Amino acid sequence: MSLQQPQLHFLRQAIDEAQDRLRASVPSDHLMAILALVDVLDDLPTHPAVDSPPDLVTGRRRHPADLGRNKALHLCLESTGAGTAATPPRSEAELGRWAGGFLAGCGQLAEAEIVLAHCETGFMRVVDEGKGTFNAWIATKRVPTSWRERADVDWWASWLAERYAPALGKLDQGHLEAEPHARGAETRYHRAAQIHLEMMAYQLGYPPDAIIDGCTVQTYRDVLQRLIERALRQRPARDCQQVPRPESEHSLVDDLAADLLVDPAIIDRAVDAFTLDRDRAAYHAAVPGVAAAPLIRIDSDLLVFSLHGLLTEPLLYLMRELKRRAPQDYHNSAYLREDVFRQDLYALFQDKRFVTSPGRIVLRRERGDVRTDVDAVVFDRKTGALGLVELKTQDPFARSTAELARQRDNVLYANRQISGVLAWLQRYGADELLNRASARTAKGFRVQKVYPFVLGRYLAHFNDGPAPDRRAAWGTWPDVLRLGNGRQPRPPEANPLASLFNRLTKNTTLVRPPTDLPTREITFGHTRLVVYPSYADFRASART
Repeated sequence: MSLQQPQLHFLRQAIDEAQDRLRASVPSDHLMAILALVDVLDDLPTHPAVDSPPDLVTGRRRHPADLGRNKALHLCLESTGAGTAATPPRSEAELGRWAGGFLAGCGQLAEAEIVLAHCETGFMRVVDEGKGTFNAWIATKRVPTSWRERADVDWWASWLAERYAPALGKLDQGHLEAEPHARGAETRYHRAAQIHLEMMAYQLGYPPDAIIDGCTVQTYRDVLQRLIERALRQRPARDCQQVPRPESEHSLVDDLAADLLVDPAIIDRAVDAFTLDRDRAAYHAAVPGVAAAPLIRIDSDLLVFSLHGLLTEPLLYLMRELKRRAPQDYHNSAYLREDVFRQDLYALFQDKRFVTSPGRIVLRRERGDVRTDVDAVVFDRKTGALGLVELKTQDPFARSTAELARQRDNVLYANRQISGVLAWLQRYGADELLNRASARTAKGFRVQKVYPFVLGRYLAHFNDGPAPDRRAAWGTWPDVLRLGNGRQPRPPEANPLASLFNRLTKNTTLVRPPTDLPTREITFGHTRLVVYPSYADFRASART
């Protein structure tokens, strides 16, 4: 047994005990407690701050309430009907204060769980000092993959929010809220919901006609847009009260079905897919700070709208829920994400100078069997540069270290793919690959230089596993957008493919362990967890 195992057991035990105390603190009026909690959640920011200071636990500092929101809803829903101790009725003001403190406590608990996960992977080490105190420190320079992934996704979300901010500003929110029943205001609510949905492009990699769990992705999008629109219309009324008002799920489904002209049974499935209830709360709380619930079921026919959940990562929530409830459907449709990713890539090369392959190109050996394939090809007729791209479309934010390891192996399998493609090119020539991509172009142009790329939708950089093949440029889609400012290549770039290749290979935006930060203290329950930047800092503190 590793020397760390007993220490991890004691830390895990302390976390479990603190969670039990938080659960027991939920008022006996569970309905009002959940409403008060949602009200506090809806005051949280809806867009991530990409300029947050560095942090020892999460890479970049995040608001504790943001980390603990799913945990808080999980404990509230789990306590419903669980025989918690009866407490005197509380006023709305008292419930509001309780909800704020409860959310803060869940945030501290979530941070402790993240430290525990870091210790399990070896990024951190921990010792139990006794008397309810644990000391932990960063033990390696290899940062957690989740730090880079979260930073990339947050940058992508903020980039989209910045692009659409002017459009939202033009809707004149002050006038919109002043005339909530006017025809013009209704149109602006509808347009505002559309814009918010467009800002969520980073969350969904499926084509509109993909069918998962009996609904098309387009139906899920349409339902979400109407839910956002409905929540925005309710926001002015929310300003006059302290807690949100529950709605009948049955009435909501009927309204949406009539509006969208879709079978109510299908709308019911779609609405349910955006809903958090007691049975699925633990599943969605497994990863701190990911995908807040858009809707919360508080009774058999009562739903609460969370504006925060609807405006942050509702499509990520949907994808995680569909993966939970319809795993085979979800798995069988995953291949469809590759074409969406390919079209996103090709959108950067729409100038007439570029030629792209219509789809994936299979490369065969002389005897006819498959050697490998190329997911996307971009040819620059002006420079003769040929970009060949391996696309990796994994799910964001793995729920476990085992799932993350599978994603790592899938991405790093590109090493074999790159080797296979380059070996094929050595035998048959790059002009033959251009011929496979566009026979018409190959008649008049020759390839001068080949640039291999490996692009991950959310992940491309890992802290373990085989080293990536350095003959290729590796990066995430946020890397590509950030390095090119999300634009099509423009003059004076003489060779856009070479420029992108060089920028990706020299990319220095990797998140690194902070070494000059003060220690962090996390208090949960009766436990104190102190996190140090290094073992040397821990030892120096022990000597003082």
